[in-house]
Amino acid sequence: MREQIELLANIQQKDNTLKQLREQIFQVPLRIEEKENRVRELAEYLETDKNRIEETQKLQRQYEAEVDDGSERIKKSKGRLLSIKNNKEYQAVLKEIEEIKNENAQREDKILAFMEEQERLKQALNEQANELTNMRETFETEKTAIQAELKEAEKRLWKEEAQRREMAKAVGTDVLRTYEHLKTRIGCPVVVLAKKTTCTGCNLNIPPQMYNELQKRDSLRFCPNCNRIIYWEDGNGISG
Repeated sequence: MREQIELLANIQQKDNTLKQLREQIFQVPLRIEEKENRVRELAEYLETDKNRIEETQKLQRQYEAEVDDGSERIKKSKGRLLSIKNNKEYQAVLKEIEEIKNENAQREDKILAFMEEQERLKQALNEQANELTNMRETFETEKTAIQAELKEAEKRLWKEEAQRREMAKAVGTDVLRTYEHLKTRIGCPVVVLAKKTTCTGCNLNIPPQMYNELQKRDSLRFCPNCNRIIYWEDGNGISG
């Protein structure tokens, strides 16, 4: 039975390795997708800034046209002043000119604000463009490395699975079936050490008599608390 327990312990270790490899392989497309998302997000920020620059340039041209139109209206109004003889009408035209000047001043403030925003956005755009270029280059390098890692993991998985099949053939059918059943029901670990009358799977005490029986090495023994397969180790490896 010692050999059977040793084989089960080795199979369990192999199963842990296989689980890690499968998880590693599963994570590869997720890792690549995460990096692609970061590149895409930065590219979207870049596009947003470009659109905002175009929007502010359009608004700037609109306000500049309105300023020009206002200046033309002021010029015409000043021309009208030369022919007005009625004081009330004269004052009304002066008021109109002042209002147009105020409106133009507000438009010019907005034009200045748009120009400042464009300058800030263009600077950020240049920085983001450089960052995006670097990020894409880094991503391609990392992607190549991740894909190489994937191929290596897949090769190792195939090798480990082949070894596991050979190990399973050496274990008795009933013993292997018990192990597989427990692994499905309670998960790993299935085969655990019993140390100083304590099951290391659930950390609960097992009866002293059972602990003594473990040392007989005559059959599989199960923890009465968690139902895992338990074994005794005497310092020279598995001993029962």
